[in-house]
Amino acid sequence: MRFAQFDEDGPLTTTELGALRSLNAAVLTARYELQSASAQWDRLTSGSDVADVHEASTTFPFYGQAVQEIAHGATAYERHVALIAWRYTAAAVVLGVTVLQRVVEAKPPLTAATVQELCQEPTLGRLHAALSVPVADLLPERQHELAGERTRTAQRWTQVRDGVDDAIGLVLEIAADVEAAHPRTKDEAAGCLLTEHCPPYTDPVYEGVLEPLFHLAEEVPFDISRSITKG
Repeated sequence: MRFAQFDEDGPLTTTELGALRSLNAAVLTARYELQSASAQWDRLTSGSDVADVHEASTTFPFYGQAVQEIAHGATAYERHVALIAWRYTAAAVVLGVTVLQRVVEAKPPLTAATVQELCQEPTLGRLHAALSVPVADLLPERQHELAGERTRTAQRWTQVRDGVDDAIGLVLEIAADVEAAHPRTKDEAAGCLLTEHCPPYTDPVYEGVLEPLFHLAEEVPFDISRSITKG
C-alpha cells in the first residue's frame, strides 16, 4: 500500500501519524473493493445482454432471471462499498488537510480527541471547507518543479470542491422530492452526512466526486511529508 515515509522523530505525533496511516489503509482497501464490485456489475451487464439474445429463441426465462437476481445484489453491494469508501476517504482528506495546515503554520499538535473526531465522516460542509484550503500554496517549492504544477494542483482541488458543492445541492433536491422536513436549505444540507442522504432509489450522490477524492486522500500524506522535508 502506498503511504508517505515519515521520520518517527518528526513533528507528527504518534496519534496523528497512526490515524493518517490507518485511514490510508482503509481508503485503499475500500477503493480496491469498489473497483472489484464495479467490475462485477459491468460483467453482469454484459451477461444481461447475452441473456436477452439467448432468450429470444426460447420460452424459458431462467437465464435472464438469474442474471437479474444476481445483478440486483451486485448493485446493492457496489453502493454499500462506495458509501463505506466515501466515509473513510472524506475523513482522510479532512484529517490530512488539518495536519498539513498545522505543520506548515507550526501550530501545536492536534489533541487525541481532535484526531478522533476528524477520523469520523465529516459533514459535506466540513469536507467542502477542507477542499477550499489552498493546499498548493502551502507546499514548499520543489528543486525541479514542473511548470504549472501548482496551478494544476489548485485546479484539481477546486474541481473536487465544486463536486462536493453539487453533492450538497443533490442532497437538498432529494429531500425536496420526498418532502422531507430536513434539510430545507443549502446550509442545512451542508451540515448533513452524505452516507445518510444517498437513498438506493436515487442516482449515487457521490458519483463523479468519489474517484477524484480518492486521489486527493492518497496525495495528502505525501504533501505533509514534503512540507516537513521542505522539498
